[in-house]
Parts: sequence; C-alpha cells; structure tokens
Amino acid sequence: MKYILLIFSMGLYSTAAYTQDNDARKYQNCMALADSDAEAAVTLANDWIFSGIGGVPAGHCKALGLLRLGQAKDAANLLEKLVNDMVVKGDINPTEALKNAGLKVQLYGQAALAWKEAGDYDKSYMAYSSALSGIGENRLLNTQILLYELYLERGTLQILRGQYKTAIEDFTLAIEKNDRQFEGFLQRAKAYRKRRSFLKARLDLRVADKLQPDHPDILLESGVLYRTQGKNLQAGKEWQKIIDLHPESDYAGLATTNIDLLTAQ
Repeated sequence: MKYILLIFSMGLYSTAAYTQDNDARKYQNCMALADSDAEAAVTLANDWIFSGIGGVPAGHCKALGLLRLGQAKDAANLLEKLVNDMVVKGDINPTEALKNAGLKVQLYGQAALAWKEAGDYDKSYMAYSSALSGIGENRLLNTQILLYELYLERGTLQILRGQYKTAIEDFTLAIEKNDRQFEGFLQRAKAYRKRRSFLKARLDLRVADKLQPDHPDILLESGVLYRTQGKNLQAGKEWQKIIDLHPESDYAGLATTNIDLLTAQ
C-alpha cells in the first residue's frame, strides 16, 4: 500500500502548481509530517482548511493523516469529497481540466485503498474502477506503472471479495502492463488456486519464481498450493525453504506454523 500511495503523492505534488509557492511548501511539509506525526499533520491540515485557502492539498494531507491514525473510513470519505468538490467547482480552462482529471484519478486510487483498509470492499472496488476509467481519459496519466499498480490492487481486492474470475482478469491486465514483475503472476496463481485451476496456478508460480527466485511470498503460496492438492510432503519442503533462506523474516514464523499444522494431522 505504501508504494502506491507514494506514486499518488508524487502526482499530487506536480498538480499543486496552482497554489502559491509557500502553500506548495506547506503541503510538502504537511505530507512529510503525516508519515512522522499523523496527529500533528491532521491539526496542521485543519488549520489550513479553516483558513479558507488550503483546498485540495490541505484535504489530501488530512486524509493521509487520518489513514495513518487508523481512521480509514473518515479518510476515504474525505478523499471522495475532494473529488466531488472538484466536480461541482468545474474547470477553468483546458489545461486545468487536464490536470484536475489526473488529480481525480489519484484521489480515487487513494480512496480505494482507504475503503479497503476500512473493510468496505464494494466501495473500494468502485473507487478503483473510477480511477482506472479516469486514466483512460487522461493522456498525462496513461503510464504503465500506474495502470499496473491499480490493476494489481483491484485484482487483490477481488480475491477478498471472492470474485476470482474477475481477479484473474485484472491480474492478466496488470501482467500485460508489466510482465517483468513477479507480483502479477503470484497473485494470479492465488486466484487460480481459489478456482481450483491448479495447473494454471503452478505455471504462474514457476514464472514468478524465475522473475524473483526463492522469494518467501512465492514459496509460501507454493506450499499452500501443494497442501490444497493434498501433497503435504512437497508443501513442507517449500515452507522449510523459507525457514532456511529467510530465518529472521515474518514468513519464517508462518512457515513454522504451517509445518506444525501438517505434522499435527
């Protein structure tokens, strides 16, 4: 989540040019504060909003501060309100319209992450879909990396919603945008496993492992796939690799627990 938030934040910096220089600096300071002291960031953003000149940058900083404080629902509502206010306000000229369209994509993407964190998967799905629709209409944001991340995130959400077929479709679209990253293949393998398409899941895991050999996420899923197929010996070997190769990681604890469950059967 942090990675995709960084992408969106960088995009918002670029659209903050309409503010005065001191407001742009205030925005950057507020965003930095959201990482180190979220409560202070929310206070700063509120003061800025109440001054009547903060606009979207102040609201955006407050939303990310709320998200860091665990108030995901409030953050999501605020992010969508910022989009709605921009729609009501309208655009001044074609250049501003193009910038604002890009900003709406970014705000929708972050709202989707916040709704997911809040556990409202339906609203998260709608926000992701709005973000993806906006990219198609904006040449400034039609970048491979952003599309890859959004399809990957929406596909992961679809697994949580139990929509495995559409999750596979999203992961396939993500892979089309970037087939050199292992996450798309790994996540699609999980969706295939959920649909009990075990051969397709194994093939995706093999591609993922070629791209990122012995990654603990891949080894963990490989073991789960073997266990689902009733191949407990192979499952145990995959999880043991995690313990051997990544002994200090959280994955090692998960692998140990899984092996213990196998031996207890």
